[in-house]
Amino acid sequence: MQDHSKDKNMSSIEQRASHTALMAAIHRFIASNKEERPSFQGPDALSRLFLPPKANFFLSFSVIRNFMLKKLHKIVPGGYEYITARTKHFDHLFKVALEENIPQIIFLGAGYDTRAIRFKKFIQHTKIFELDAPTTQQHKKKLLHKNDITIPSNTSFVPINFSKENINNVLLKTGYDPSQKSLFIWEGVTMYLPEKAVKETLYFIRNFSGNGSSVAFDYFDNAFIEGKSDSYGAKELIESISKTGEPYLFGIAEGKIEAFLSENGFNVLSHYTPDEFENIYLYDKNRAFFGKMYGFAYNVHASLKP
Repeated sequence: MQDHSKDKNMSSIEQRASHTALMAAIHRFIASNKEERPSFQGPDALSRLFLPPKANFFLSFSVIRNFMLKKLHKIVPGGYEYITARTKHFDHLFKVALEENIPQIIFLGAGYDTRAIRFKKFIQHTKIFELDAPTTQQHKKKLLHKNDITIPSNTSFVPINFSKENINNVLLKTGYDPSQKSLFIWEGVTMYLPEKAVKETLYFIRNFSGNGSSVAFDYFDNAFIEGKSDSYGAKELIESISKTGEPYLFGIAEGKIEAFLSENGFNVLSHYTPDEFENIYLYDKNRAFFGKMYGFAYNVHASLKP
């Protein structure tokens, strides 16, 4: 029997703004605008721009917000905590790249990312490219314009139909220079792609970016993708995601990330297991604990092999 999961996944994203991008924005909104523990407040206050007006209104009430968080925790335990940690992690990588004046930063599947705006004072000469499906990107630009948010002149929005268009062909038409050192940020995306698409993207980065380029992405344990994981939040998330039309397709087996990246032309710069990620991002300076995150989500930063 033919597997149409890829086509269904891609078509749903191409036809409407991404549901998962909206859910990530809701989590970031609560963390940055409504989190009542000061040391754990999230950094993305602009996430409020992407919420539907009703959600923005109702989430302003603490009773409703607390109810919503409890409901989210029941449906997807560890999701709020993971997205809060992940946002801080990629913020750090983005800011370091700007401070090092890396020539190009490329967001692969940018969603409702706001880093080009939030960190604009750190931008010197870096060019930023945001790639995403036209529907999500158009909705994002519309909301930014509606709220009088100026898109930095160094930032290019690059619409791409991931199921039909080649990243190289699309990027080269927008001023991207394949000879320059670049950082590729691939946040919350790989798990929705078939393995072939993940490898094709890594191939593009390896062959169309300058010396010293790197890619940072998160990925899920393959046992979770196969429905065999008993990690925290695994069962609930699988049940929840089956209703969104954006299924999980790709994972890497525990302990195999270095081999996978090496086979595709990369060396690992840093790698965090769920426990390590928690330890860095979900404890404050007094070692108070924010909360347990997914037990199957990993983060890696890898550079091109010399």
